Amino acid sequence: MPQSAFVFLFLFFTLPGLAQTWRLEKLPDLINSSCDEITPVPSRDGRTLYFTRVGCDNFNRTLLIDSIDRAVSESPLEFIATLSGVYTQIAGKPVYAPVRSGFNQDIWIATAQDSLANFTEVEHPGYPLNNALPNSVMTITPDPNMLYVINQFERNGNMSRGFSYVRRTTDSSGWSFPSPIELDDFYTIQSEVSLTMSFDGKVMILAAARFDSKEMDLYVCFRKGPNRWGAPQHLGNVVNSPKRELTPFLSEDNETLYFASNREESSGGFDIFKTHRLDDSWKNWTKPQRLDSRINSVSDESQPYFNMTTGYLYFTSKRDGSSDIYRIQIEPPQETELTLIGRVVDQSSRQLVRNARVLYGAEGDTTNIIEAEEGLFRLKVARGVRFNFTAFHPGYAGQPMEVYFPRQYYYFREQYVDLFLAPLAVGSKIELQPIFFQQSKAIILDQSYPELSRLATLMIDNPNLHIRIEGHTDNIGQPTDLQKLSEDRAKAIRDFLTNEGVSADRMETIGHGARQPLTENDNEESRAKNRRVEIRITKI
Repeated sequence: MPQSAFVFLFLFFTLPGLAQTWRLEKLPDLINSSCDEITPVPSRDGRTLYFTRVGCDNFNRTLLIDSIDRAVSESPLEFIATLSGVYTQIAGKPVYAPVRSGFNQDIWIATAQDSLANFTEVEHPGYPLNNALPNSVMTITPDPNMLYVINQFERNGNMSRGFSYVRRTTDSSGWSFPSPIELDDFYTIQSEVSLTMSFDGKVMILAAARFDSKEMDLYVCFRKGPNRWGAPQHLGNVVNSPKRELTPFLSEDNETLYFASNREESSGGFDIFKTHRLDDSWKNWTKPQRLDSRINSVSDESQPYFNMTTGYLYFTSKRDGSSDIYRIQIEPPQETELTLIGRVVDQSSRQLVRNARVLYGAEGDTTNIIEAEEGLFRLKVARGVRFNFTAFHPGYAGQPMEVYFPRQYYYFREQYVDLFLAPLAVGSKIELQPIFFQQSKAIILDQSYPELSRLATLMIDNPNLHIRIEGHTDNIGQPTDLQKLSEDRAKAIRDFLTNEGVSADRMETIGHGARQPLTENDNEESRAKNRRVEIRITKI
């Protein structure tokens, strides 16, 4: 993604010699078929391309209705009739040719073996990533194993509007069943919808038709917790025109926004535009500029997605009749990831701990697991994204560590990190990231769920481990109220762990109120340190 507006403009206008090297590529036939191809979404390293194939005979026919797969229980003709009825219900009007319908959407995955993103293989995943309902990848996330996709699904076959997240797994399907994303006050008047997530996972740009839209407009949503987002806020009337604004993509700098529109400045149909954010309100933008004629034609162009690692802008175009995927290199390749080499170390002996597991996740989302058989691990992490790491091994408590490599720095080699394991001992404290609650209440905030899930994993891995959960408060309030609040918060954590599979008889709770402060309660920063929950080992 462009590092700044200045860099993009400099390359685009001031260096015509470089611009002349731009070469528009229509992706090869293994990606572009006789059907429509839409929504190109490259992975962070550029070696994987997720895309959607529309209206093709070769689609996943899994169609669960009341938990019965009609592709299995019905004859081919009966199945097509059933599918026609399902698409008619989605469209709100008759759909007589469901196979050729725009609702027949499947996710495909192209892979390349080299850093130049020369795609040589294409995979068509099965259920649950694909089924006979509309399926499409919307955006990658800071978590390298998680994607956002359209629609929300139930295991009995029901589908509703919205978005879900899916994760790569190690089982035979290779993908988790889609889990719903919470988006406050989400609705759209039309069936068409799309979104993009910022590089750091804190902001989402949504294209939807809502009651404050002129047609179809762009909105901003801010993260509230793991896979939970605030209500869409209109981006304003500079970005949004009286026409349709679609398929946004937010660059790595969080300031450059690409999108498609059929506004007056377009050359015919939809063209791709870009604009730059002027302040932190997300309501003030520069006047959108139409991209170069090598990208935009008199046909429809949309669905821009820029990959900074390769320098390629991917997009779709109908210049050859059907919708196909194209790309053009608009910037020199730039690394967006770096290699992290880690060690799992016994805090007391400073020796490597063999057969350890490392859990890591980005921006508070669900975690991934690495097996560190020799006490060593290696992986790529995105620059500019905060990752939390914790090591696990029976008989030890892992100390959480945050890893962050600023995007604007240059790194000439691999980076190294040590994750420490402390031997479990009666009376010792299990270190946790801060646990957050609603103000003056014993309701745990979503952002603390991953850390408490990590504690549950530790308890499950060590079935003889018993703990005491100790609640503490600051000194603002009546002592009796503070005492009760500290007790209730400790019990709330016990209840969370119980729901995660930890037996309640292995946990005791106690509240200390404001009686055991870590620091003086003389300012807000000090009081925040005193509002805490501590976990101590009572038995092994």
